[in-house]
Amino acid sequence: MKEYAKDYHAKHLGNCAMSVAAAWLNAHQGDMSEVERFRSCGGGRAEGGLCGALYAALQYCPAQKDKITEEFRKRCNGTLCSELRPSKNHTCNDRVGVAAEILDELEESK
Repeated sequence: MKEYAKDYHAKHLGNCAMSVAAAWLNAHQGDMSEVERFRSCGGGRAEGGLCGALYAALQYCPAQKDKITEEFRKRCNGTLCSELRPSKNHTCNDRVGVAAEILDELEESK
């Protein structure tokens, strides 16, 4: 999922949340039209100001919310878009990759 999400984002096919959603749906043969519900979740507009990539990951694995959030926080040094975007350590595309990678890891550990 990681490479799919990063590529989707890099090609400007969707925002950070849409990119993670697209990767999940692609991996699970889901309805790709569902990606559109994440259009309003990029650029700091996800619920609670979360990074959109993290927000999308949480929507697909809500039972793992705490684990996903903590792992994302460790890897990206935060969870809120407003605290992450100014960071020079990771780009939005990097964070899209991290969120998708965490989902990949959860799938592998099942």
